[in-house]
Amino acid sequence: MTVTITRRSDVDVRPVRTRRDWARFRGVPFLVYRDDPNWIPGDAADVGDILVSPSAGTRSRITTRAFLAYRNGRAVGRIAAIHDHVFDRQYRASTVFFGYFEAVDDPAVSHALLDAVAAWGRARSLTTVVGPMSPSMLWSAGVLVHGNDIPPLVGMPHNPPYYADHLESWGLTGAKDFHSFFSEDPHTLVQTPIFARKYEMGKRWKARSSVTVRPMNPATFDEDLERVRVLYNTAFADFWGFTPVDADEMRALAATMRPVMDPEIVLFAELDGKLVGFVMGLPDVNRAALGAVRSRFGLVRDLHTLLRWRGPGGRARRDHVRLDMMFVDPSCPDRGVSALLIFELFERIHDQGYRSVEAAPVQSDGGWFRSVLASYPVDPTRTYRIYERPITP
Repeated sequence: MTVTITRRSDVDVRPVRTRRDWARFRGVPFLVYRDDPNWIPGDAADVGDILVSPSAGTRSRITTRAFLAYRNGRAVGRIAAIHDHVFDRQYRASTVFFGYFEAVDDPAVSHALLDAVAAWGRARSLTTVVGPMSPSMLWSAGVLVHGNDIPPLVGMPHNPPYYADHLESWGLTGAKDFHSFFSEDPHTLVQTPIFARKYEMGKRWKARSSVTVRPMNPATFDEDLERVRVLYNTAFADFWGFTPVDADEMRALAATMRPVMDPEIVLFAELDGKLVGFVMGLPDVNRAALGAVRSRFGLVRDLHTLLRWRGPGGRARRDHVRLDMMFVDPSCPDRGVSALLIFELFERIHDQGYRSVEAAPVQSDGGWFRSVLASYPVDPTRTYRIYERPITP
């Protein structure tokens, strides 16, 4: 397929083709965030595994094209156009996603990159631009529109505040918002008067429930991971933007998290030997990564981060937990599984010496969001937004 080079003002956008192009693609964030003390290098889903040398499984799910924006011969922005075949089959849609978006503070650069995505999408008869997705909801999605001035939560996006303005001035509008909620001491929180009734109900439910809750067993990691994948695909079938997760994609995601997992706060709820619920507390390794070297070599960054995480003084950095991936089998007859998991998780977080927790991403119009606000009226710590725009001629 021929891709036309896009020109806006003095900005040229060109497809990424060579090894040197890919080096520039990886280097753009170091220009964008050079003065941002909260930025942590690295993409949630690796550029090499997704865009440069995708596996056969990845190629069967998505088709991509990466672009670079140049000004005076210097790369000042990047973006990837993504056609998710699984998503289009699932929703009978014709969508081109954009992801891996980074750009300097100049709307002309962002607009030229989005023009390139739209042109690529139209050439494939796609009719709507949606994003950012890098490359999907499972990995990294959305633009941070509130909470840019604090260090990013592990596994969640971080970007300059001007990104939303650039996207909206191109004509994109908000499609879906997600939030994070922070608690300084979750174990104490659930015992405060505002939660007292629910806490007592939870204890009574636990006493009479046949559901058992256990932590992750490293010896059965692979078997449990497959059970989690199957339940994930069942529980999130009606979740906005969901697409079924393949075994290789779940293994790839788990591989990025396993080095920093704490088995004691990864919990499985089982009923008669069947997995009916899951919740993962993920220690916020970003507390260590924020002080690691900003090397362009990912291996150097990762090793330094792990040294700060596991080495002398590392325990002091392991004080914050992201509450992620909580889901329950919708057919489970015991309706108290989610409460059991939350109460058990908060107790274990306290027992393991963690001091704070942040739940993310929480869908703005989901039932859990409404129940949180009903019980604990508090403003979100961060807000992430996914955008869309029709691109039919």
